[in-house]
Amino acid sequence: MLTEAVTTENIGLWTPETGYYEQSTTDIWRCICVCVQRALSQHNIDPGTIRGIGFDATCSLAVFAHDTDEPVCVTGPNFVNDGNDRNVILWLDHRPVEETATINSTEHNLLRYVGGKMSIEMEIPKVLWLKNHMPAELFDRCKFYDLADALTHIATGNESRSYCSTVCKQGFVPVGVDGSVKGWQEDFYEKIGLGDLTKDNFKRMGGVDGVVSRFILE
Repeated sequence: MLTEAVTTENIGLWTPETGYYEQSTTDIWRCICVCVQRALSQHNIDPGTIRGIGFDATCSLAVFAHDTDEPVCVTGPNFVNDGNDRNVILWLDHRPVEETATINSTEHNLLRYVGGKMSIEMEIPKVLWLKNHMPAELFDRCKFYDLADALTHIATGNESRSYCSTVCKQGFVPVGVDGSVKGWQEDFYEKIGLGDLTKDNFKRMGGVDGVVSRFILE
């Protein structure tokens, strides 16, 4: 029997400066749990009958520490957690103006797969902004997810990434396409100043499919 239940819960939003928009995966996960529990309760659904769960989210950047898996605050200039775990830079956040220009000035071949230029609303400009503004020792601890992939990680603990997120927002070119060997383009990351993310087969970006993690069609 198919039962349809719709519930909502408001997600927190922080705007520390004009053009800056931040959220928290901790808060988002709380809202998800509230909605799921409410939906089950309102419709007397036996949790034992649930066979799967899926996540959809905005194409926003979520940041965690690779050594502790804890949220990393994205709020400059001090990047100190105020207790709200503000580790998400929303898609509509326009802080990385200079970083976007730097990326597009490379005229790298992969840019043709994102419309010829990388938008300021994509995630790599935001990663580069963090690299340019965070204390180096903090940035070195960061790993990065598209928000939907971050929710999958919270739910399962695995490091899978979706092609939709990585191709559309992070400059991933699937293996075999246009000579792509690893999916992630090492020369591109080196050119824009993110060469440190190529280490360990791009582990901090989700890794190489079948080597560090698994990529799935979405």
